[in-house]
Amino acid sequence: MKANIPKTKMTQNSNKLKINNQHEWDPLVEVVVGRWVRNTLYNPTVDQALADALPYIPAAGWAYLKPAENQLFSDIYPEDDQLYFDEQENLAKTFESLGVKVRRPDEMEYQVMATLQCYARDPIIVIGNKLIITNLNFEGRRQETGNYRRIALELAKNYDGEVVSMPANKVGYPEENIYLEGGDVFVDGNHIYVGMTGNASNDRGIEWLRNELGSDYTVHKIPLKSNVLHLDCTMMLINEKQGLICKEDFLDFDAIPERLKNREWVEVSPDKAQIMATNGIAVNPSTVILIDHFPDVIEKVRAMGIKVIEIPFKKGNYFGGGLRCSYHPITRK
Repeated sequence: MKANIPKTKMTQNSNKLKINNQHEWDPLVEVVVGRWVRNTLYNPTVDQALADALPYIPAAGWAYLKPAENQLFSDIYPEDDQLYFDEQENLAKTFESLGVKVRRPDEMEYQVMATLQCYARDPIIVIGNKLIITNLNFEGRRQETGNYRRIALELAKNYDGEVVSMPANKVGYPEENIYLEGGDVFVDGNHIYVGMTGNASNDRGIEWLRNELGSDYTVHKIPLKSNVLHLDCTMMLINEKQGLICKEDFLDFDAIPERLKNREWVEVSPDKAQIMATNGIAVNPSTVILIDHFPDVIEKVRAMGIKVIEIPFKKGNYFGGGLRCSYHPITRK
């Protein structure tokens, strides 16, 4: 069964804009930034069963969300609801101030429990000249991919590149479902790293990606501990030689690909990684955007000769996502 947007290839034309993402750190040209839609987040019952199902949310996050269970978040935390909207808009403005074109997804016409519209990273993946509309694991988030179909159709029509939808999944969590989420996927030339925590992407998703990309790419599976949601919650590639990492979150750090080992790492503790200390944005090989909540991490990154743009992004501490989670590159040059 095919999804609504078929695989579409465009003829290369030097005068056309391009879908292009060859490395995590190549200079940004165009991005998608998600939306924090005010007065829409409806919270589930916050109990041990939910905490067990979502082990990547820190205890402080559950304590924060408990008073808002089974209610609109904005009814309990109206000031925070506005703050998170302002933070997301500030991220978009920060990109624009750097000369990066910003697209925004459509707003959902309806909500389901625990759905967030702010994380543009997961519903799409751009590798090389290919944009993939993904299959999300958590059922409450699956409708988010629909928000990006207008963008995908425009890119398929007007950009050099390829737009692909993953095969449709079944309702619920049957074993045959295929999951692949953008937060797990890192692009390093023809080497692709995919995190595996049991919370998001699965083996079927990795195998689908290998088949889709073909022999030109090597797709590396990176096993992580279950308290991690995505690979970008524990690793950031600043450029080909430097990055941020929480080694303790890997099941076997010594087994990671050699291309990752040979880097100058700023090491981050697990407690800071869980609240998105590693979840930043590479604007180019010498400039990053990081959350201002981690001054010690920022100081170490600057000591490596990297320019750091600090911005507030408090919501990542509570909802399991940060800066990288909130945008996706369409074009890097």
